[in-house]
Amino acid sequence: MPRPKEFNPDDAIEKAMQVFWHKGYEATSMEDLLSAMDLNRGSLYDTFGDKRQLFLKVMDRYCTNFVGLKFSLLNQPGPAIPALRRFIHGMIESSLGDPQRRGCLIANTVMELAPHENEIAGTLRQALKMAEDTFFQVLARAKQQGELMENKDPRALARFLTTMLQGTIVMIKSGASADAVKQTVETALSILDSADMFRPSIERSFDT
Repeated sequence: MPRPKEFNPDDAIEKAMQVFWHKGYEATSMEDLLSAMDLNRGSLYDTFGDKRQLFLKVMDRYCTNFVGLKFSLLNQPGPAIPALRRFIHGMIESSLGDPQRRGCLIANTVMELAPHENEIAGTLRQALKMAEDTFFQVLARAKQQGELMENKDPRALARFLTTMLQGTIVMIKSGASADAVKQTVETALSILDSADMFRPSIERSFDT
């Protein structure tokens, strides 16, 4: 009969996530992980596999518990656009308030690994699609409730907000000032109020 584990696997994955988030995948060594998780090499391999397998488990945890739970907060009754603005402002303030400016683990991993790691890239696409779909549901509700103009496309807006949020968090990680970040966010969010998603001149440039 196998001996019961003398550690909590969920706690160990959380500790590994903090290391990967801070250092990135390539810069994280097995020694870093063993030290942070307080495990010996045999326990780590027996429970989680190698470094790559552990990272996949970390990404699954991050996407499900961090992204999934945070975005689920948007699926509440009531005015949709104010809730969406509060949510995005909260995400940005949280990133700005991180002393290490680690950014978003998804965005960090997209830049580091997605071009040559198909399995990891697939996990990242699913996470970004989850974010986009949640934004879409909120924006579709906003349109039904008369908060969004009829000429607005909820799917296009959802895709735009997902891209904007990831890009802005990359700005924060790169050391941009809080004022520059907040100005960028407010400019982007103004699309929810403007009369047209695209100026006619830009629309014409797409047609040529």
